[in-house]
Amino acid sequence: MNDITMMTMEQVAGMIERQEISPVDLVDACLKRTKELQPELNAYVYIMESEARKDAKIAEEEIKRGNYKGKMHGIPVALKDLYYTKGIPTTGSSAVLRDFVPDYDGTIVERLKNAGAIIMGKTNTHEFAFGPTTEDSCFGPTCNPWNPRKHPGGSSGGSGVAAATGMAYVAMGTDTGGSVRIPASMCGTVGFKPSYGLASLHGIIALSFNLDHPGPLCRSVADAAITMDTITGTDSLDPCPGAIKGGHTHFYQGLSGVTDLKGKVIGIPTNFFFDKTDFEVERVINEGIKHLKELGAEIRYLAIPSLELVTDASTCIMFSEAAFLHKDMYPSQKEKYQPGVAERLEQGNGYTAVQYIQAIKNREKIMESWETTLNEIDAVVTPTCPITAYDRGLTPPWKIVTRGQTELGKPMCTYHTRLANMTGGPALSIPVGFSNEGLPVGMMIMGRRNDDLEVLKIGYAYE
Repeated sequence: MNDITMMTMEQVAGMIERQEISPVDLVDACLKRTKELQPELNAYVYIMESEARKDAKIAEEEIKRGNYKGKMHGIPVALKDLYYTKGIPTTGSSAVLRDFVPDYDGTIVERLKNAGAIIMGKTNTHEFAFGPTTEDSCFGPTCNPWNPRKHPGGSSGGSGVAAATGMAYVAMGTDTGGSVRIPASMCGTVGFKPSYGLASLHGIIALSFNLDHPGPLCRSVADAAITMDTITGTDSLDPCPGAIKGGHTHFYQGLSGVTDLKGKVIGIPTNFFFDKTDFEVERVINEGIKHLKELGAEIRYLAIPSLELVTDASTCIMFSEAAFLHKDMYPSQKEKYQPGVAERLEQGNGYTAVQYIQAIKNREKIMESWETTLNEIDAVVTPTCPITAYDRGLTPPWKIVTRGQTELGKPMCTYHTRLANMTGGPALSIPVGFSNEGLPVGMMIMGRRNDDLEVLKIGYAYE
């Protein structure tokens, strides 16, 4: 592979450790890629060129002195424009926070820096992470690298593009209804949503405190594991109601020796997930399932209970909590919000306490059904999204055609992904092929809560 920016983090980390390449070289290469592609794709909203060059030089000197900190030392990393960065604007890609500059780093940013990672800049997001296409942003829309006329998925669309194109080796995102996995699927990268509470939410602009998950977009499952090992561990400042206490994970080490799926039982849903899946996506996913079987997995087809509750319950929880979190800014600054996001906040303000509590109760039922389903299987595999990326600029109600039927595009983006936010279990999207139109298709692997390594192992074996 000639282009160093398109190698995996795992590959270049070994080269850095052996001093075959310098962090300065990596930053130079990623900045060059960014300058070439940014005008067309609009992945970044803030590029930290001078800071990145300075930090790369520091990393280079540390490594020369024998102070190698680990696999993220000297690695260029991008951050979704929700992550607090000391002295650097953090706006949620919204005019509401256009001038906001935090005076501290969020926990994940701090841990990345302590590991020697080089922060390249802040990536574009659907305003306040409240949408699945990264079109509603005060910085303008982000474009899909495979076809700039298409959207890249969202809300972590800028991070998906940065990871897919070599602007960074890892790009951190957040996932409330699929916002890491949707752009991973539509941009052709790996995207990992860990178990709820595994990674700290401190210093991240919130959307929904019951559904928010931070997670990486990158170019391999091993890279996702390395990143998670860097950012996990108990944080006394974590506001997450379900924060998991414990030391750093050891996911990367746990992938060692994984070569097949013998002994694994993988469930394929017979309900919900393929009802609206585009025929092209289904074709690619069926090929993926065939490969899982060839790797030794037992494929078991099964119906998953309570899936009919997911869409309405997750919408009520997400929208209600978003309205609460924005109550000091909306509607007093309504004119600064993107129209589509304002409309969602209005909907959130319209839910009653009774509806919200019923949604929480339905979530408990979904979680119980999910854990029961996973009693006899190791993971569930589905298409990450039922559709590939569609054209940017569609107006409400964003009509698209899938499976020969007219559907609403934005709801289709999150149709499959919301379940894992409701269960709190880990979910991994890996690229498995392309549609006839040349657009990426992602396969999603979901597991029981706190069984993140099992999900990563399955993705790693497939990869």
